[in-house]
Amino acid sequence: MSTRASTRLSVTGLGLVTPLGFGVEATWARLVRGERGIRPIRLFDAAGQRVGIAAEVDGVEVPAGGWSRTSAMAAAAAREAMTGARIDVARARVGLVVAGTTGGMFETEQLLARLHVEPECGEVLAGMLSHPLTSTGDRLDERLGPFARVRTISSACSGGANALVVAAGWLLAGEVDAVVAGGSDALCRLTLSGFNALAALAPEPCRPFDRRRRGTSLGEGAGFLVLERAESARARGVAVIAELAGWAQGSEAHHITNPAPDGVVVATLIQRAITRAGLSPRDIDYVNAHGTGTPLNEPMEALALAGSLGEELARIPVSSSKAQIGHSLGAAGAIEAAITALVVSRRTLVPTADLDEPDPALALVHVPQVGCSVPRVRAAISNAFGFGGMDTVLVFAEPDRDAEPQRKPAVTSLVVTGAAVFGSCGLLGTEACGSLVDRRHDREARADPDALLDAGRARRLDRAARLGVVAVERALSDSGGPHGATGLVLGSAFGNVSGSAAFMHRIFDKGPRAASPAEFPNLVPSSPVGHVSIYLGLRGPVFATADLATSGESAFVQALQLVAAGEASRVVAGAAEPRSEIVDRVFAALFAHAASQRTAARSDVAAAVVVESEAEARQRGARVLVHVRQVVEWRGAVPPIAELAPPREGSAEVILPRDNGGSGPLLARTSWSECARLSCAAAVGESDGLGAVAIAVAVGRVASGLTDQALVLGLAPDRGYAIVLDRG
Repeated sequence: MSTRASTRLSVTGLGLVTPLGFGVEATWARLVRGERGIRPIRLFDAAGQRVGIAAEVDGVEVPAGGWSRTSAMAAAAAREAMTGARIDVARARVGLVVAGTTGGMFETEQLLARLHVEPECGEVLAGMLSHPLTSTGDRLDERLGPFARVRTISSACSGGANALVVAAGWLLAGEVDAVVAGGSDALCRLTLSGFNALAALAPEPCRPFDRRRRGTSLGEGAGFLVLERAESARARGVAVIAELAGWAQGSEAHHITNPAPDGVVVATLIQRAITRAGLSPRDIDYVNAHGTGTPLNEPMEALALAGSLGEELARIPVSSSKAQIGHSLGAAGAIEAAITALVVSRRTLVPTADLDEPDPALALVHVPQVGCSVPRVRAAISNAFGFGGMDTVLVFAEPDRDAEPQRKPAVTSLVVTGAAVFGSCGLLGTEACGSLVDRRHDREARADPDALLDAGRARRLDRAARLGVVAVERALSDSGGPHGATGLVLGSAFGNVSGSAAFMHRIFDKGPRAASPAEFPNLVPSSPVGHVSIYLGLRGPVFATADLATSGESAFVQALQLVAAGEASRVVAGAAEPRSEIVDRVFAALFAHAASQRTAARSDVAAAVVVESEAEARQRGARVLVHVRQVVEWRGAVPPIAELAPPREGSAEVILPRDNGGSGPLLARTSWSECARLSCAAAVGESDGLGAVAIAVAVGRVASGLTDQALVLGLAPDRGYAIVLDRG
């Protein structure tokens, strides 16, 4: 990891695409006036839905060539943010973090329904290009980049806020000069049908904090912020909108859709975010609440605000933008973060529209029906809560404030203390992972997670979550110690494609009211990581990453960055990929980068490793298995493989997720070219989670003394990861 840089982070660019308008100014003008963008849906036929209203964005132009509505909105918002910040990707190391949940679902849900009954239908292949969650980041990289680093994440409704936390970690570590971070999500039939099935939607535009609130209203849109270190902004002479002063992430580990009613976890996160900002509740002048308008959210959020802000809450105005723009899912946390930064900058509070009868039980100070100017907003809170209890709190402050933020020292020594693989090979702990490459995949064997789970607690888990629980639990067992504040990052290339196809087929065949409330939460890309955190009681940062066939490697690298940034002392990283007939026959053919991946027998696979700071591991008496010596990640056609350090003295191996033609030429340019090469696919079958398996195998081989050091080389189209692990 790089040397930690300045501790102040400046917001220098904002971009918004919302139901109130294209661009920051159009959105802001209508937002302050209290106008609402919620109306009957026109984007698609909502006949038969219990609730057929939502907040749509008008005038979205979707480019040809595999673009989706989600990606088109993201490109418009990100471009506006970059233009405002005067960021030039040719002159600076600029990163990109994109959050989302729907990806290209709007464009592909009819195709998915068809594929459910015709899994070998070839004519739909081209139309599936926009589906994977990674597509939005790929499109932005093509149109606005190239970016120095790209990360795609998902944590349901807190994803946009978590994108900013990931960006902050990169900046504080000095790994990039600026980051374009945010989220984008488009409306689609799947989410409308699913939220209707959960009875979570109000029949009229939602009324957060109102005594008569009956549910939320869905929305869509995109929000992006440009973050950079304060000295960079000063050197470039760019205006600073606000400071991202504090943040905190955590999991409630309570329920996949319902918040923990006591608000204790959220209250703790608010306190941590304020403390991290170097502030106290006395400095907070506004709260942009998560405020969904559901019967369960507002009581919990009010309790959390009271528990964290104390008597100061009696003077702090609280409002929710969802009354005007709806709930835009993975984009919501970023859109509302941008609004909160504008509140600080423009010293104008935004209202909760149509709040006619404030619920007296909530005991909050509300903003009137229209915005109002105030002398100043010293600091403001933006709350974002996601399915599975994945919660994030951001604090924005005036850029010229006197107080210094509190930052934890950078963690410079990262280690792995546990590893596991689960699949047709059975359940393997750390040492057994090391000998996995000596096996041969049994095409008839199938993983049986149910035999290893508590049937009652696992009742609502889909197969990906079940596989993930087994692997993560075993890795944690090898690591030892209480789970507690442990974080979790799981990678997934495509999400629950088969489940989504079956869900959409049922809707098109039998009507929207046939949607299952039990199945819908499992279609959210981050649902497996949420389920695993709930089952195992993990309360640290929890979210998913997506990076095609290198999603496991992406999750591992992101876990390293969370620990290095002090977001958690211990994070489990891995992947859980159940075999999917649609992925096998459609997506694998589209995105595979080697013929072997297209033809190999595919299998259920889950793998996990436990990452933590060496100091924390030593303090709790954990066994240090390997040290993380180096990580090189890249996007684009020219991998920076020259940055890879040569093997140290002693034995060395290269661990490949699968044999492919791309690794040989890359290794030929390094000092690792003469090392033995071992592949994992032959042992467990083909899977997009093989990168996580390769990391677990490398940990096992070093820990067992089979080699002194290992290089894991994961490759996918136009991206890759090189990870060096050794004895230390």
